[in-house]
Amino acid sequence: MERSSFQLSVAGLLALVACIALNIWLFRLGPLWGIIGLNLSKHVIVAFLCQILGVDKPQTQNPTPTSAPLSTQATAR
Repeated sequence: MERSSFQLSVAGLLALVACIALNIWLFRLGPLWGIIGLNLSKHVIVAFLCQILGVDKPQTQNPTPTSAPLSTQATAR
């Protein structure tokens, strides 16, 4: 069996709980502050997930060419 690539660490779980607590506190101040907090938390969580899943990770395999190069004899005619 293969391990899941997504595993939430203790620090990630604490950050998630902190985002939720911050959003609850901001909604107590007012709906505008709560919506701004939700937007900020959403961006932070999506960036964290992209980092964990390796969205921008460089590929290790060399891409294969899709077409063969033209020979010099075929173009000389």
